[in-house]
Amino acid sequence: MKLEKLESILKRMLDGNITITARSITRLNDSPFKHASDLTRNPDRRNLVETYQARQQELRALIEKTDKSSRTNLQARVARLVKENELLKEELELLVASHKAMLLAVGEMGGMAAWRRFFPTWEETRKRLSQLRALPTAEVTELSGRQK
Repeated sequence: MKLEKLESILKRMLDGNITITARSITRLNDSPFKHASDLTRNPDRRNLVETYQARQQELRALIEKTDKSSRTNLQARVARLVKENELLKEELELLVASHKAMLLAVGEMGGMAAWRRFFPTWEETRKRLSQLRALPTAEVTELSGRQK
């Protein structure tokens, strides 16, 4: 009788993904067992509890493997994305620096007219480059002794 009741409790705990231990079984309201030793001293009860514990471990391992949004998979994905983000930031910094140098060189070779030939939509491109801070900056100062 108690073995059947125990099996019923264990099935319910397994279905509800409630961790199966001798102590957790005794805490249930409908449990006929008052102490954990009521389960661990009796070989048949202990074997039944151990069987269900093994099933629960297998089930949890299977769920972990198949669940694409499991905690382990999410942590690995976040770590991969953080690393990828850092790499992209480094690449952006390199491209911005090289772009500034390229614009300075084009400026020396032919100025804005030469640059516009490569970028027909130069105004939109210039706005985007400005947002990325990829345009070289220069401070213009007026010379005081010159006549206009």
